[in-house]
This record gives sequence, structure tokens and C-alpha cells, in this order.
Amino acid sequence: MRVINTFDRIPDCFINGRFDLEAWRAYTRMVSDELSQKCEQDAKGYDFDKQVLPVVARVQADKEAALLANASFTSVAKRLESRLCPLFQREPELDLSLYLGLCNGAGWATTLEGREAVLVGIEKVLELGWQTEDKMQALIFHEIGHIWHKTYGTFELHPRTKGEASLVQLYKEGVAMVCEQILCQNENAYHQDEDGWLAWCVAHQAEIKREYQKRVDNHTSTQDFFGDWCRYKSHSDVGYYLGCEFVKYLRRRRSLAEIANLELHELFRQFKAFSSSA
Repeated sequence: MRVINTFDRIPDCFINGRFDLEAWRAYTRMVSDELSQKCEQDAKGYDFDKQVLPVVARVQADKEAALLANASFTSVAKRLESRLCPLFQREPELDLSLYLGLCNGAGWATTLEGREAVLVGIEKVLELGWQTEDKMQALIFHEIGHIWHKTYGTFELHPRTKGEASLVQLYKEGVAMVCEQILCQNENAYHQDEDGWLAWCVAHQAEIKREYQKRVDNHTSTQDFFGDWCRYKSHSDVGYYLGCEFVKYLRRRRSLAEIANLELHELFRQFKAFSSSA
């Protein structure tokens, strides 16, 4: 595993105190020649001036929070290898990078130049208030959970309908959440749990399951279940809780490796049973 920390070079992205896209493109080559294009493609649907620039600018403005995020990343990265044994048979070949992105996500499991990569976007980390060490650890563990799924399972399921895509997203995030909990050594760990989030999800689990199943069946959007910018019943990221509970349900009769290799038709069958269970 390679650790790439670009924190000390982030000021290079700002010219006379203002974010400069060309300077940022040059800076991203510290991580990969492919990174700038990948980030810009991912962010092309955003209003750059209103949705991206204010978040990016905060990294320069809130130096105390940025320094804490860097310290947390450094601390977690140092002890990471010893924590991966419960999941990986051998040390994974991946790059773990702290970088300034374009609001592409606090965590992003992807590939760059043929290598698995976990990208930690400091601008989103600060926006979400996840700069503390416990939040940073959970975030990195979650993205490593996606890398584990890609390494040992069938990660690309190629959904053909909106309903299939919703179920695949729920399943992938559920596997990553269970991996996060295994690495945290806490089966109730959710990095999203603030202001009673987990208690609300537990209390409304039956309703959440029924609603998600209805949308899968009707091929209607489940976007409000995912993403810090979306809300289901005034709560963000409810899909992470539901996905985790679904994978835990599957673990009653299967190993995690077997779950990671389930085919789409079996996922549909099992989610039907889960959504109607007590």
C-alpha cells in the first residue's frame, strides 16, 4: 500500500488567495496524471461557482480544521496495515491519498493508472465535519471495504433498470459498511451517526425497508437515501444503514465472501425476503 499525502502542496492550488483550476490540475499530478480528468468528469453536473468553489475555498479559510484533517489522515494511515488482517488475505495493492478534490466525495474508491485507489477529499471532509481521527478512520475503512469487495467479489453487476441500479447501490454500500464495522471492531459503528441518526433508523427500519422495496419494484429514484446533500424523511444516508442491515441479514446463512459474489437475481430474491421480515 502506498500513502500519498498532498496536504503541503494544497496552497499551490490558490493564486492570490483564489482557487485556480489550472494550478489545481498541475497539483493533481502528484497523485496521478489521470486524477484531474476523473474529478472534472465526476463534477461536471455541479454548478462550479455555487457548489464547488465555496467548499474548496474553506480548506484555505479554515486552517485549523484542515490541519486536524491532515493529522488524522496521517495517524490513520500509519497504523492501517496492521488493521487490515481481518479482511484481506495479504496486504492490498492500493494507493491511499489525501488530496483537494472538486467535491467528488469525502471518500472515493476508484482506480488510477491501473491501481486500486482510495481518495480522501479534504474539502468534503471539512464540509461534513469529519476531520477528527475517529471519523477519518471510519471513512477510510469504508472505502477500503469497497476495495475488498472488488478484490474478492463480483463488484460489477451491470444493472439494466433503475430498480436494479438501486438494489446494486444498496448492496455495495452495505458490504462496505459491514467491512467498516469489522475493521472498527464494532458492529454498531456508523460514521454517519450524529444527532440521533442511528436511533431514528432503527426505530423506522420496517418503514425504510418497505419504501426501498417499493421503489425498487417501481423503478423510481432512491437518490434521497444516499449522499450528504439528500434527505429521506429529513435524514441523510439512510441507505447506508439499510444496506448494512441487509448484508447482516444475509450473513445469517452466508459468509461475507459468498455475499460479495451474489448474482443480481439472488439479490432481488433475498431483498424481498429481508424487506418483509420483522
